Amino acid sequence: MNKLLVMAKCVVITMSMMGIAYADNTWTGFYAGVNAGSAFNHVQLKSQQLGFTDTSENCNTSSDFSTFFPGIQLGFMHQFPNDLVSGIEANITVNTNQKKTFKCSCPENPDVSDRFSFRNQMQNSIKGRVGRALDWNKNILLPYLTAGVSFANVGLTYKNEGGDYYSENSTQSGWLIGAGIEWAFMQNWSLRAEYYYADYGNTIKLNIPSVYGLLDTNGHAHAELSSNNIVVAINYWI
Repeated sequence: MNKLLVMAKCVVITMSMMGIAYADNTWTGFYAGVNAGSAFNHVQLKSQQLGFTDTSENCNTSSDFSTFFPGIQLGFMHQFPNDLVSGIEANITVNTNQKKTFKCSCPENPDVSDRFSFRNQMQNSIKGRVGRALDWNKNILLPYLTAGVSFANVGLTYKNEGGDYYSENSTQSGWLIGAGIEWAFMQNWSLRAEYYYADYGNTIKLNIPSVYGLLDTNGHAHAELSSNNIVVAINYWI
């Protein structure tokens, strides 16, 4: 009986200490975790070449496409005495739907066309986070704003029925801005939801010097990329 009482007291003391530790928890430290979300991309394609099938010698179009992405993140945060929290984070995400095809058909023969393929393989970022620690109804929350730089691993390809083929790959930087909220749901663990917008401007340029044997030193295509992103992440605080 005495042993049971001692064990019970130990359990109670341990739980009390865990409760105190959790109540005194701050958003200070290193963390690492995994994330998953959806990106809603908008791509604007602009191109010109003397040999294009359209009489305007242009192929200008745009399209929207979405993709699911998994990823990982690593960061550091510091909470100040006034409950202001700031830090920095780096993350890597891989898109599952990486390709979007554009087609400009010949007005006289729809079976002949200029075809472009835009690829967005990965989107990585380095961003700052600034927020304020809240204790709401015994829940430790961190609403925050975020901004930083994002890097898109993209590619652009051109081909036609005449066998012309050109391709270019590039890593393009852009800016991002967003907001989110993080919840410390248990000791050393947090869950968050975040939205951010990323804009990469003129993401990639592709030179197209010859189409169907017609030389054009100014022949080119370029793509502009922007995206709206919704992400859920879980972090372990070290």
